Order: sequence, then structure tokens, then C-alpha cells
Amino acid sequence: MDVLKQGWVGLALFCAALLLMPALVFGYDKDASRADEVRASPRPAAATTLPLPVGTGIFPAPRPVLAFAGIQADQPIAGFRRIEINSLSYTGPLNWVLNGPIEPYQISLAQPPYIFAPGPDQGWQTDQVPNGQYTLTAIPVREPDMAISVSFTVSNRVSVSG
Repeated sequence: MDVLKQGWVGLALFCAALLLMPALVFGYDKDASRADEVRASPRPAAATTLPLPVGTGIFPAPRPVLAFAGIQADQPIAGFRRIEINSLSYTGPLNWVLNGPIEPYQISLAQPPYIFAPGPDQGWQTDQVPNGQYTLTAIPVREPDMAISVSFTVSNRVSVSG
């Protein structure tokens, strides 16, 4: 008996769909849709994209990509050096940390440009520190897991007095 009742329910839903079909297609003008096709350009129009709101859950928010400018890994440097961080998406506060033969040195910047400048110059006078192996780390405060580091050697000429 239950199978028969389920069959009747399915048949009743099918009939309801048939009865509602004219209401769904009411207002559809076949000739009007053909007129739109004729007016359409043979070339496809340029695609228009709308940005998705960040954090909607559909796609994860883009992670900032940080890159050093003015220095390369394992590079020997001397004298004045302008080292900075380039980022297309991160604009928040950033901390610089310099480690090496000196006590760790930190600089905090609130916004770009992210230039490592311990003194008044827009850069770093490496002759202010002893020669040796250093690591410079850039830590975006809002995305600390995206920190990047570069290791290099400071090799300033030592003046010989006679």
C-alpha cells in the first residue's frame, strides 16, 4: 500500500508541474528573443568582471606577497644600501628585524614605503655595524606568518692606518 501511495504523490507532483508550466513560460516572446539575436554583434563583447567581496567565503582573501628590493640572498654588501619591501597587496604596519654580530635591531613602520633606514638617510650605512653575516627579516604585523628574511654579508673595507 505504501508503494501505491508514493506513486500517487509522484504523479500528483508531475501533474502540478504540467499545470504550472504555462505560467513559467507566460510572457516569453519567441520573436523578441530572435530580434535580440539578430542585433547581437558577431564578435563577443569584452568580458566584464565584478570583484567578489573579500572574505565572502567563496574564495579566500588574497595573501600579501612581499619581496625584497635592493638586496639578494648571500650577497656581500658595503657602504650605503637602500633595502626595501615591495608589496602589491599589503599596506599595513611592518617590523624590520636585523640579526647578526650585533644585538637584534628593530624598526617599526606604520605604512609604505617599507625602507630599512636605521638613520636619517633613506637607506642604511653598513659601515655603522661590524662586518659579518646578517639576517634581515620583514614582518607584516597583520600577517606575521608571511614574514620574509634574507641573509647577506656586510663586508666594509677596514681602513689601515700607517
